[in-house]
This record gives sequence, C-alpha cells and structure tokens, in this order.
Amino acid sequence: MRKLLTTITLASLMSAPVQAAGDALAEVRPGAFVGARVKLALGGGAPTRPHAALMIAPTQSRISDDGMVRTRIGEGVALNFAGGEKSSLTIGGKRPDAVKGLGISTGGWIAIGVGTVVVAGGIAFALWVDAIEDNSD
Repeated sequence: MRKLLTTITLASLMSAPVQAAGDALAEVRPGAFVGARVKLALGGGAPTRPHAALMIAPTQSRISDDGMVRTRIGEGVALNFAGGEKSSLTIGGKRPDAVKGLGISTGGWIAIGVGTVVVAGGIAFALWVDAIEDNSD
C-alpha cells in the first residue's frame, strides 16, 4: 500500500512540470507594429504626463496549445510626444544622442525621424485603402 501511495504522489508531482512544458512549446510568430502608442496614468503612483508616440516596432506573439495569445511589442523606432516637452526620436527605447559611436549627425537623425514618419504614414495609408477595398464588396 505504501508503494502505491508513493507512486501516486510522485506521478502527481511530475504531471505539473509536464503541463508547464506543454505551454513552453507554444507557437511563436514574429510580426511588426506600425501605429500610435498612448500612455496615460490611471492613478496609483506619482502623476505622470500623457505620452504619445508614432512607432514602428517588432512584435512577438505566442499562441499556446489552449489558444491563449500573448503579444509583446518591442521598442523599435519611435517619434515621442510628451506634454510640454520637445518631441524626441528613440531607437530601441534610447535617444540617439545617448548611443555612442554611431557617428550620425543631427541632420541625419532628423532625416531618419522624418523617414520613419513617412514610412509609417505610407503603411497606415495603404492598410486604410486596403480596408476600404475589402469593405466595398
């Protein structure tokens, strides 16, 4: 009887890690996010100003066996707007002037920022036109 109880106990303890390993084998899909991100403080800690950004960023979606989808959005390239502050460009969440050794001039960074906004706007416009065409049927 003791061996039976020990076997059942060990089997029940081993089943939990096997289930967790099943979730770890979820399908992973890379993607991209192009659009606007808005951050607003909804209470809690210290008050912060509203913050908006136009951005192009990588995404990673994990789809588990039970159908749950978890999507993470990376930092990417963003043109940030905060109330009362100058707009800024960030790459990977860092300001370009904080990144040493790139050797890109201020005019170059402005061109990168303008190019990012133009590309993001072009993609958004193309998606909008495609959605209109899809709905015209």
